[in-house]
Amino acid sequence: MDTVHLLIAVLLAARSAAAFQNYADVACGYQWGRVSGRVSRARAATRIVGGSTALRGEFPWLVSITRGGGHFCGGSLVSKRWVLTAAHCLCSGSSEPLRPEQVRVSVGQHDLREREASTVGVARLLMHPGYECSHFVHDVALMKLSEDVQWGDTAWPACLPSATGTKDHSSFSDREATAAGWGWTNENSNKGGRADVLQKVQLRVLDNGQCRDWYKSQGKKTKIRDTQICAGFESGGRDSCWADSGGPLMVSDATDGGRVTVVGVVSTGIGCARPKLPGLYTRLSDYVPWIEDQIRDSAH
Repeated sequence: MDTVHLLIAVLLAARSAAAFQNYADVACGYQWGRVSGRVSRARAATRIVGGSTALRGEFPWLVSITRGGGHFCGGSLVSKRWVLTAAHCLCSGSSEPLRPEQVRVSVGQHDLREREASTVGVARLLMHPGYECSHFVHDVALMKLSEDVQWGDTAWPACLPSATGTKDHSSFSDREATAAGWGWTNENSNKGGRADVLQKVQLRVLDNGQCRDWYKSQGKKTKIRDTQICAGFESGGRDSCWADSGGPLMVSDATDGGRVTVVGVVSTGIGCARPKLPGLYTRLSDYVPWIEDQIRDSAH
């Protein structure tokens, strides 16, 4: 990171607390690649499902989680040593969790075909204690990296929301949100494959009551819990999809310099981008106390 960015980061970090949580040593949630003006706009393309190509460095906290050298899930940097993801990403297709040595994290990744990212090993995998493999309740996990990430334009920590029940807590209902990842472009593999270049999609956070009504109207018996967020549209057409799992659902605050907060983790859904079947995300405000405990108790 250059001197100007470092100075800005220090000044921003010194600001009074707002409605977000920061577990890093710099001001979280800022998109330096966009601020600096050094990132060229990528050619638009329909990816994720109904989305477009992200700018290089647009979401500098977003990482690619790999196994055997191949991408399979996304995650978000919350500090130099910790990545937040979905617990189901850490299951080996059954009831057995993956081992740390089986996975690696690519930081600063944009195009999966390019060797542009810094690859970091994993020291610990921590699933929420209430999670069970092949289910999507308490679908949140932390990965402790084996070495510190170096902050820069394409590697920067995410902010998390204030905990449920606190003064600054928000449900984010009816807010515009963004999901991003390298997932499938269509649930039908004949119509679209997995994206190589990072994609983003604009969504709308829904009230859970509305979301439950939509699912019921489609004859689905899916239990939508208060610990989940629904995001999408009545007509469908835009959504996260397979291999986006573990990645962030984000909202930005125009009154705070565009600071971005990761409010959800891509978790589950029925198909991708179907009408009245919006995607389901883990509601992070319900898990902030657990996240704080793990980071504090495992401090190195």
